[in-house]
Amino acid sequence: MQTLLMTMVLLSLAGALFLLIIFYDMRLEKWNWNVLVLLLLFFLLNHLVYSFGQIDKGANYYEVLPVPIWVIWCIVGAIDFFLIWEGIRLKRISKEKVNRNSIKEAMNLLPTGICYFNSDGTVKLANTQIYQLFRILAHKDLQEFSELRDALHTSIQNGVIRLAGKKDTYIFPDGKVWDYRENEVRDRDGKIYIEAVFMDVTKQYHEKINLTKQTEKLKEISRELRYLSDNVLILTREREVLAAKTKLHDQMGAGLTAIRQNLLQGSEDYSDAVRLLCQAVNAIWNDNQQPFGEGEFEQFLQDAKTLGVKIECLGSLPKNEDYANIYILAMRECLTNGVCHAGATELFITMQENNDFYRIRITNNGVAPEKEVVPKGGLYNLSRHIFDHGGEMQIQSIPYFALTITFQKKERKNEESVDRRGSEDAS
Repeated sequence: MQTLLMTMVLLSLAGALFLLIIFYDMRLEKWNWNVLVLLLLFFLLNHLVYSFGQIDKGANYYEVLPVPIWVIWCIVGAIDFFLIWEGIRLKRISKEKVNRNSIKEAMNLLPTGICYFNSDGTVKLANTQIYQLFRILAHKDLQEFSELRDALHTSIQNGVIRLAGKKDTYIFPDGKVWDYRENEVRDRDGKIYIEAVFMDVTKQYHEKINLTKQTEKLKEISRELRYLSDNVLILTREREVLAAKTKLHDQMGAGLTAIRQNLLQGSEDYSDAVRLLCQAVNAIWNDNQQPFGEGEFEQFLQDAKTLGVKIECLGSLPKNEDYANIYILAMRECLTNGVCHAGATELFITMQENNDFYRIRITNNGVAPEKEVVPKGGLYNLSRHIFDHGGEMQIQSIPYFALTITFQKKERKNEESVDRRGSEDAS
């Protein structure tokens, strides 16, 4: 019984010492109880050895051990239970605590190739992915940082292609695209390591290629739209010339018809017929007086004179060529609509420019619209042209027709955007 008890105490002492060493090595808190248990077992073992030695020499049990032996067994059992509990806690903590192996396993799960080199260039820590990439680059295992750099410079020999215009982006034989980075990092003790990282950018690479193709396609569409937009003014003028020729044809026909009626009726009053023919002749003369190669605005004025419409213009065209073309396009649209729909004989144009905007306002002396004017046909195309250049178009229908176009100056827009960003940053 004595030998069994001392064996149990000795085993408990060894278990307590083992747990104490593990707890200390893992830098765990709350290990002071293990020290107390170890000291208790140590003194208990010494006391038992001394007491059992005295008993073997003939001493009375209760003179050397004041407590019954079953009490000692209970104490040893309680200590063993505590040690088992601490062992279970240690196992649970070891699963949750991050150690060297868990870091290595986590790095191997990363899709990114990563390696840390010591200051002398030797490998400190690397994951499986970077070893695989290096084998493709150099057909051997990675040992030093200099080997990695040399392999990157001679990568084309092994089927790895460096992208043009990209210093450290490579296409591997399997079609994947990897971006290489290297940095210097320091640990908490100030020791320097070199970090080498390969990041998989295959998806971004293909998306960029698709985006580039789409951008080129959009540029082509934009060029076609600009071509069509530039031709809008020409088409509008041709439509107005056709309208003028139609009106001239009607005037000539009306004059000839009037002369024919006078001849059939035997009337000697040819004043009305002559007046209609004079109007047609004046229209032909005015059209022929148009100078060759003159500006669009002068051509507009000449066309208006041909149609018999007086133009009263206040202000001048903007220096911006796009805005000026839109102004003339709007003038022609209002000229055509004013003559055809309102019977206008005068067109009033006001052009303004200040530090904030360009603005043009066009009205006429024709009949006011019977209902609200809805942009369609020429006005709708004009509005699309204005919106494409960042402008605004407003149509007034009551009590008279008025078309207003406004373009904010780009410098002002930039200042407002900067002020807005500044206020957001301040908030």
